[in-house]
Amino acid sequence: MKKKQLAAMALAAVMLTGCGGGSAAPDATKAADSGATTAADAGKKEADSQKAESGEAVTITLVESLTSPERTAVLREIADKYQAEHSNITIDIISPPLENADAKITQMLMNGSGADIVEVRDSTVTQYATNEWIADLQKYIDAWDEKGTLTESADEVIHYLKGGAYLIPYGFYQRGLFYRADWFEEKGLDQPETWQDIYDAGLAITDPANSRFGYSFRGGPSGYQYADTIYWSWIGTDKVADPNAAYFLKDGDGATIFTLPEVKEALHFYKDLFKNTCPTDSIAWGFSEMVQGFVGGTTAMLIQDPEVIATCSADMQDDQWALVPFPKGPSGQAVFPNGFAGWGMTSFTEHPDETADFLLYLSNSENNTYFAKNYSTIPIHNNAAEKDPYFSEGRFAMYMDMAKEPDVYRHAAYPQMYEAFATYKTEVDTMYQKYLTDEITDDELLQWLDEFWTQAYKDEGQKW
Repeated sequence: MKKKQLAAMALAAVMLTGCGGGSAAPDATKAADSGATTAADAGKKEADSQKAESGEAVTITLVESLTSPERTAVLREIADKYQAEHSNITIDIISPPLENADAKITQMLMNGSGADIVEVRDSTVTQYATNEWIADLQKYIDAWDEKGTLTESADEVIHYLKGGAYLIPYGFYQRGLFYRADWFEEKGLDQPETWQDIYDAGLAITDPANSRFGYSFRGGPSGYQYADTIYWSWIGTDKVADPNAAYFLKDGDGATIFTLPEVKEALHFYKDLFKNTCPTDSIAWGFSEMVQGFVGGTTAMLIQDPEVIATCSADMQDDQWALVPFPKGPSGQAVFPNGFAGWGMTSFTEHPDETADFLLYLSNSENNTYFAKNYSTIPIHNNAAEKDPYFSEGRFAMYMDMAKEPDVYRHAAYPQMYEAFATYKTEVDTMYQKYLTDEITDDELLQWLDEFWTQAYKDEGQKW
């Protein structure tokens, strides 16, 4: 009963806070209706099961979350290759509109029908696995002939939840620093390497009278994540309990990072960065606005994922911009989330072996490298650069350079495994906005953060 209640609450939260700004892929109209499995669906499942046993036609349905027409076309291309090699298999790709894709997937998982493979994200994997909606893939991975070329990051994500392997990632969204090389040259500024460099260069460039600002600030949805990266870069990852629960201190029995003097110092830096180098309206900027601020000629620096490479390449001249590693803090480390998404197999699929085979095919080094190149994510196999020079040359090579210094460029994440995290996401951005507009003090914000996660630890215990 508790799982059903949590699932219902999760679905409600997803439907209220779903992604925005996306468009439906070409086959979005094929999205499954919600509701209980119909008699026709049951009959189809039984027929498909019989066909699988006899080597006859079987349909495998994959449901996307981060949909776009371009990405769906790449998936369709890989699926068509698989179908050509497996005459009894049909791959059906469902692409709901981006703004409600996660809600659609949650509905299908709750109903136990309509999907064999679903897109699993860092923000949904805990919910899907806890409710036993997705299956443990470990036995299939153990027998996979390409498991030996998986990167360390890929292996970490596969085992993100201890005790099972609930997804295979298709790529990573690691952040880098985009900057206006032409503006820096005009001012005689060096390439920024630290957060202090960002601030100093931002001050030198900011000229409100001419609508030029130093930095693309994200103060709107998920803006708290950027504050977190500054905290972690100030204190270093050695002080946190676990990289996947980086609000808690090591050996602190639930104590949070928000009581540290370094975090208070980092919070002051965060506010100064906004007040002195950013457009005032960036307090409400989300992804689209901060990227447009950079490519549109308003801001000089932007921290974002590799997908922005394509946007900059399309909208800017090559000599106008550059991409360099994530900035380091006083700790000597540059700490940022290792955002990920991938594919999981539903626990209710009628054809687990066939489904797992296609999932691994989708994830092999050839197909994943091709997918990552066309979708601008960091691939999951360490031989990607050998298969395609795109990953070792030009703009993207910067991410490979960061990977060579794992002691400097570190990953950390918010404690998404806590049920309290769903509530936290609905409140935290407002608290930061109140701080940035001087409605509350630094002590009040830090006290709120500390009390929230101290209570979550008391209610739910240690989960990392």
